[in-house]
Amino acid sequence: MPNPDGTLTGSDKVTLTQVFNRIIPVESGDLGAGSLGILDSVEQQANAQPATRSAFLRIVEALSHDMMAHAVGGFAAMTKDEQIASLHGVENTLPAEFNVVLGIARNIYYDLSETPSRPANFDGDNELFGKVEVEEVADKSTVNPRRNRK
Repeated sequence: MPNPDGTLTGSDKVTLTQVFNRIIPVESGDLGAGSLGILDSVEQQANAQPATRSAFLRIVEALSHDMMAHAVGGFAAMTKDEQIASLHGVENTLPAEFNVVLGIARNIYYDLSETPSRPANFDGDNELFGKVEVEEVADKSTVNPRRNRK
């Protein structure tokens, strides 16, 4: 759980590194988003706007409240399938916020020179996360998450 001032704890940073490796799948573990160190850039970009900061902190907080991650070693000690299940739970609970954080992470990851080319379409059959669209309502004060159905 983030500190009261909104800064990340050491365990938050370890968790988010693993989260980024899971939400942006790659064939080579060496090229994982978390492994390439995008956390600082994601945090900096998320903190640039109050809405994105709120979304980012809500996701971090939700991850810290996940009961599966309370085992010894936390999120990083979970199996890949357990991590994915945990992330699906967070995505289903906070779809708009999850989509914001996922979008920031993807943009930063695919701007790195070390990463493979950005896929033309993220709605492929092997896509695990990010099938949520966020629409702003007329007053722009709330978001309306809506699942894509094809």
